[in-house]
Parts: sequence; structure tokens; C-alpha cells
Amino acid sequence: MRDGRIIRFIADAIALLREHEARPGVDARDEVLHRLERARSEQEHQAAIAGFVVWAEELDLLLTPLPEGVHPRAE
Repeated sequence: MRDGRIIRFIADAIALLREHEARPGVDARDEVLHRLERARSEQEHQAAIAGFVVWAEELDLLLTPLPEGVHPRAE
């Protein structure tokens, strides 16, 4: 994430969504949050995760991945 946070687990995504201020009519934060919280099957989890990624991309919260083979320099 652009703020330095790393989302490794569904619980991490849920925590981020809960911290993010809802903007009614602008984004689907509540819907994404509820889908993650209510997912039970593997298929539901995968769909909820995909929804989270789309939401985060729409709000420009994700870092752009480095091209394959490129590593950040240690300073």
C-alpha cells in the first residue's frame, strides 16, 4: 500500500477498510468490507479479495509493482 502497510491476510484488509472513511456514492467501501467479513467458502474469499483490490486500485491506494527482475535499492 502507498502508506507502507502490507496486506497479507483478510484481517489486514478488513482493518484497512474499517479505518478508511466511507464516502457514500464515491466508493464501495461498505460493500467490500461486508463481502470480506461474510465470506465463508474459498470462492467467496477469492471474490471478496478481488473486490478489495479493485476498490484499492480505484482509490490509488496500491503501489505500482516493480517490473520483474527490478529490486529496490537499499539506502
